Amino acid sequence: MTKRIVLLAVAALCVAPRASRAQNSVERAAIVSATVVPQTVTVGQPFSVRIRVRAPKFATIHFPSVPDTADAIEAVDPRAMEDAGDDELIDRTAVYRLVAWDVGAHTPHFANVTIGEGGADQQYAVTLPAVTVKSLLPADSAQRIPKSARDPMAPPSDLWKFLLLGSLLVAALAWYWRRRRKRHGMRARPELEPFAAAVSSFGALDALGLPAAGESGRHVIASVDVLRGYLARRFPDVRESLTPQEVGQVLAESELPVLPDRLTSLLQRESSLRFARAAVTVDEALTLGRESQAIVRDIQKAYEERIRAMARRPQKGRRR
Repeated sequence: MTKRIVLLAVAALCVAPRASRAQNSVERAAIVSATVVPQTVTVGQPFSVRIRVRAPKFATIHFPSVPDTADAIEAVDPRAMEDAGDDELIDRTAVYRLVAWDVGAHTPHFANVTIGEGGADQQYAVTLPAVTVKSLLPADSAQRIPKSARDPMAPPSDLWKFLLLGSLLVAALAWYWRRRRKRHGMRARPELEPFAAAVSSFGALDALGLPAAGESGRHVIASVDVLRGYLARRFPDVRESLTPQEVGQVLAESELPVLPDRLTSLLQRESSLRFARAAVTVDEALTLGRESQAIVRDIQKAYEERIRAMARRPQKGRRR
């Protein structure tokens, strides 16, 4: 009897370590689960995929990265992590926020979860249910029958080519006729004689009545401009761009019918009005304007007398 009790005790001692090792192996086994919330969404509505891993304390867990865009599913946010473990166990969940862009049933594809322990890695497949994606269109959209395709547009005839060529030809003829008419009008228009042009300009200037309108300075400037234009046509050396001093030098070497000092004084007074904006009264402006006209008349009178004198002068070698 005593011998049997001893044998039973020895057998119990041998069986106890085996049971303890079996219990530890059960506790050390990792558990991987995956869920989809919600499983029915509309196009563009986000849904979440949660991959939960329960593993021993010192295990290393590698979750899969964000899935690619295959099967019309796209990630919205980066992967988020949630920890709920204790001192004995790791309880970690990876949360993926996804969105689907096509109707129908779609299953997100994830890589395996890798769990390492004691220098060895073990792969765990992620199995997910399909996500049903509904359309945002009305329920009766599937019953609508689209219109039949229209017949292709008939190509235009060759008539448009002749119309285009005709339009271009008419436009070219109109342009040529207008240009030729403009040239003919410019040639046919006689050029006014310098004194006649000056008299016409002085008449138009007097009709404006600038001094009475408070523009006395402009009246003097315009009168001198007419005078300068007349001088430039009668005496090519007296250009309109010359200063009063330069005009005096040129006139001193030319046969000007009037005194150069008379003209130089008028030009200097006009320059003070044009560039220095000097003040001028209405009476002075009218006087300077009449002086400009008088100089033009005196020069024209002397010019005509010179022409008549040259016509009366006997030519050399003429028989008497």
